[in-house]
Amino acid sequence: MRTISYLPSPLRPLSGRNRAFTLIETALAMLAIGLGLLAIFGLGRLGLQAVKESEHDQRCAMMADAVFETLRDYNARFIEEARTNVLKQSWINLWSHAFNNQIQIPFPPIAGMSYAVPSLHFWQKNENELYNEGKASPTPAFDPDNISLSDWNPRYILYVSAADTSPVAQDFNMLQITLNIFPEGDTLSSEPRIFTATLTNSGGLP
Repeated sequence: MRTISYLPSPLRPLSGRNRAFTLIETALAMLAIGLGLLAIFGLGRLGLQAVKESEHDQRCAMMADAVFETLRDYNARFIEEARTNVLKQSWINLWSHAFNNQIQIPFPPIAGMSYAVPSLHFWQKNENELYNEGKASPTPAFDPDNISLSDWNPRYILYVSAADTSPVAQDFNMLQITLNIFPEGDTLSSEPRIFTATLTNSGGLP
């Protein structure tokens, strides 16, 4: 009488669904999963950085618009004062006083920022001097005694980068203002956003 054994032979390899993973196969699978997770986390970090930089772009543009609008208002005022000789000074002299911080131009209120400093601060160095002589320290756009960590707290450098002379008046009648905004504030870890604006004496006369 022939008996049939259903037990697998120890010399015959397991087949199909009964075969287990080897240690090498498990290690390779874990490596592939780890690399995939690293790639996903890396893309997530880059995405968050891109969102932060985009937010910085928007905020810096908003700040530049507010600052330049304030300067344009004062430019119109200086033109009128020079034209009527209310202060017996020329347009460029009035701006020179402002650049020397002798005329206080109020810092414009900007949404989302901590309590702003009382007035704009101008640097007296040109662009080459600012960046070739150890760099100027950016001015805080906030009052350190009234800072809020939940608000935006940038720093900035504001200076005159160019000036043109009127051939008729034989005096300056055009100024180019440059504004560098450091969106990360004290950390200075993000690249500054650079904006420029032109101020002119529309009459062309001192």
